[in-house]
Amino acid sequence: MDKQYQKDTENNEKVANDENQKLYPHQLPLSTLFTWFIGILNGKAWEHLGLMMNPETKEVNLDLGRAKICIDSIEFLFNQIKNELGVEDKIQLENLLANLQMNYVEKSREKGSERRSE
Repeated sequence: MDKQYQKDTENNEKVANDENQKLYPHQLPLSTLFTWFIGILNGKAWEHLGLMMNPETKEVNLDLGRAKICIDSIEFLFNQIKNELGVEDKIQLENLLANLQMNYVEKSREKGSERRSE
């Protein structure tokens, strides 16, 4: 993901510099936009899993419903662009998704065992 992002960014900067104009999101390749969005959703998923602090509120909160939405969205976006990705980027996104899914299952089990012990 990082190499593809860097390559796309360099190409886009070159085009922008050549034409002396700003580069707007609608001018980027769809795979680049999806990759950026996956990165944003990844951060939000970790927040909602209670594994990362919310940078604005400085709080750690668990919200499995929102975490699931983020993870499912990442999976959908990944499936839309996986054929356009290089092998390395594809493996990196597959690992990202697998890590989120495993952590989601673990947090779900923890929450389930907390309910049973009460």
